[in-house]
Amino acid sequence: LTAAKDVDKVPELDLTKIMNDKVYSKVFVRRREEHKLLVNHLRSIEDYAKRYKLMKLGLDEIIRVIREEGAKLRGNKITAESEFPKVQELITALAQFLENTCLFGEIVLHFPDMSYRILKSVTDWRGLMTEALNYTKAFEHILDDKSIELLGLLNQEINEDQRTDEYVNPYREVETATTAPPKKKTKKDKAKPKKGPSLTPSRNEL
Repeated sequence: LTAAKDVDKVPELDLTKIMNDKVYSKVFVRRREEHKLLVNHLRSIEDYAKRYKLMKLGLDEIIRVIREEGAKLRGNKITAESEFPKVQELITALAQFLENTCLFGEIVLHFPDMSYRILKSVTDWRGLMTEALNYTKAFEHILDDKSIELLGLLNQEINEDQRTDEYVNPYREVETATTAPPKKKTKKDKAKPKKGPSLTPSRNEL
């Protein structure tokens, strides 16, 4: 058996030495599979309020990641044409940016109505995410074909002026009683007895 002191000497794996665009492209595909599992989980939540709360947390986090990691990528001039990052912080920033842009696409395309209700409080979300998807699409040597197709659909979904005549969102979930926002109950005024003589004869008159 290996002594504990020998185990302690094993160096940590330095991802910066083995990570490149080809290696990450395989990691990216696995991340996209996880996104699909998340969408299926959201679909399974029938309660509107619970789904809304979970989606809001997710979309808020995605917007935060796109802002923060996007700033790092721009500051270091990381593009699809540049060399794959060698610094761990930038590798993480690029991965987070690409993956969260695609996750945003999954959520908005599958649940557009609820997504728009959540995003209406973020004034610049449309411009922010349009820039993000265009940046992400440029990494076609990393993205799989399905993700590239998804980003094309996302661009048309959130930008009506970009839609073709044939555009249809194939992922749109038809709103049902469980996915539509609960309607507010209106109070019905109770019928008040009218004052004055009644036109209906009393029982004594029959």
